[in-house]
Amino acid sequence: MTVMNSINKSKNIFTVIDVGNSKVSCLIGSSVKTNDVQIRALGFGQHASLGMTNGHVTDMKEIANSIARAVEGAETMAGFTINNVICSLSGGRPITKIVRNKINIENGKVEKNDISKLLKFKNLYEIDNYELLSSSVIKYHLDNNTTVDNPLGIFTNTLSVEISCTFGQSSVIKNISSAINLCHLSIQNFFISSEASGISTMVQDERKNGAIIIDLGANITSVGVFLNNKIIFSDSIPIGGLHITSDIVRGLGTKSEDAEKIKILHGSCLAHETDEYINIDIPIISDQGDIVSQKIPKAMLTAIIKPRVEEIFELIQERIKQSKLNSDSINKVILSGGGANLNNIREVASNYFKSNVRIGRPIGIINLPEIVQTPTFACLTGLLVKSLEKENTIDTYKTNVGLLKYFGKVGNWFDQNI
Repeated sequence: MTVMNSINKSKNIFTVIDVGNSKVSCLIGSSVKTNDVQIRALGFGQHASLGMTNGHVTDMKEIANSIARAVEGAETMAGFTINNVICSLSGGRPITKIVRNKINIENGKVEKNDISKLLKFKNLYEIDNYELLSSSVIKYHLDNNTTVDNPLGIFTNTLSVEISCTFGQSSVIKNISSAINLCHLSIQNFFISSEASGISTMVQDERKNGAIIIDLGANITSVGVFLNNKIIFSDSIPIGGLHITSDIVRGLGTKSEDAEKIKILHGSCLAHETDEYINIDIPIISDQGDIVSQKIPKAMLTAIIKPRVEEIFELIQERIKQSKLNSDSINKVILSGGGANLNNIREVASNYFKSNVRIGRPIGIINLPEIVQTPTFACLTGLLVKSLEKENTIDTYKTNVGLLKYFGKVGNWFDQNI
């Protein structure tokens, strides 16, 4: 192992791991204080994901080895070793729900203890077999339904709050944590895939005004809805790019690795008039078990891919409708993940969601390897952005606490001496 460089001792160094069903990827980055772009990539590594199925660990030893290989590649590029990581979570259907609480303000003026009381209702944050990963206030409401960002010191008879809470399935968290611990690494945090992908690919106006992120992974498609800079809804569907590949295997009679290549090179979600006249050479398994070349019209390949993509979008629509979110005003959809690389998927999504749709690529990080500057690595890069965002929040909190203590001491001096 390499000797730890002094840079690794800085609190501004973050290491993130995206444990997916087809690959495990690792990214090391540091914050940049002198640039509009806040993060610089220092190291990247990836390895085929073995021992994972549908977001669940199926072979602890295999997935631990995949994680170790990905981390080793990132360490080699960065030039130092790491000890702590932040990890993605997509398996076990992680969810985001809005919880609400309301209290009466006895003295008519909101004090610190009122806010603490409002936020400390533990039963609001409990779901059987799930763990709370993160929570953040969306907005506060006064008794006249006025929305405020900070109610401290404001006069009102009642105070209510809306909180975005994200949960992960306990068993999935424990198993992935165990696999990472086998690599002699410690978990600092988990963030769900849809939140990370949204943070990575959306500009602030999109997150504020409302947008939907759809991360099309290998076995799982994750969806998240952002509003007021917070994720207010998340869900996942156990269908992804590998299911499209399997459809091609069954439909054309080819091997899995060949089906994946065909999908990447020639796959499309939208049929064109000329597709009937464009032939593709594909290797198929003959009746004798030999691999032979056969020509098929491109239209046949599209006819296999399109229904599966439409099924994914249809299920997402149903999940969002079931959530009873007021999503009518949200007219932006961002597609990320490996599935977003499919030709014409944006056009199909536009027809389904009747919205502006674009392909989401990582933004806000400099020195990214070219391979990482694609929709495939939106979740990975988003984990890095989210890590820095959380660190800045903690630093701001510490600064504010320090100021409050300082002014408190000044106030006490005036009380005692004037």
